[in-house]
Amino acid sequence: MTFDDFVTATAGRLLRTAVFLVYDRYLAEDLLQIAYERVARRWRRLADGDPEAYARKVLVNLAIDENRRRTRRPGTPSGSAADLERLAEASSGAPQVPMPARGDLDEVLRALPAKQRAVIVLRYWCDLSEQEIAETLGISRGTVKSHTARAMAALRERMGDEHMREGRA
Repeated sequence: MTFDDFVTATAGRLLRTAVFLVYDRYLAEDLLQIAYERVARRWRRLADGDPEAYARKVLVNLAIDENRRRTRRPGTPSGSAADLERLAEASSGAPQVPMPARGDLDEVLRALPAKQRAVIVLRYWCDLSEQEIAETLGISRGTVKSHTARAMAALRERMGDEHMREGRA
């Protein structure tokens, strides 16, 4: 596989992952470009292994760093996860699974700490195992489990509170 083939095959998946990590389409595109640049520099070593795992790890680390920067200097994100299907479909030409309607969940996910959000995105969006998440984030499996448990508890609590306020419980 060539680097161009790799980019073509992974662009949609990695871009969607990046958007879920930073909730800003334009920033996600920038982070993905940086990740691809780092993969390209190491392509000879990565081509025989799993370059997508390396790219995903770089992307997650860049997103966590960006989230730290954002907390120091908050700004207004632009773009949304809903913009992605149009973008991914146009770039790949392949039919995409439509994204479910989002609203409250986007806000709740955005409120999670960066590492908890990363664990949730890698687990439930990228379908990685606990061990793969641990390797991607450079943390132990136990830490992955605790981040997952805390994030899921926060999601349940926040989503439950919002449904209660709106009379949907």
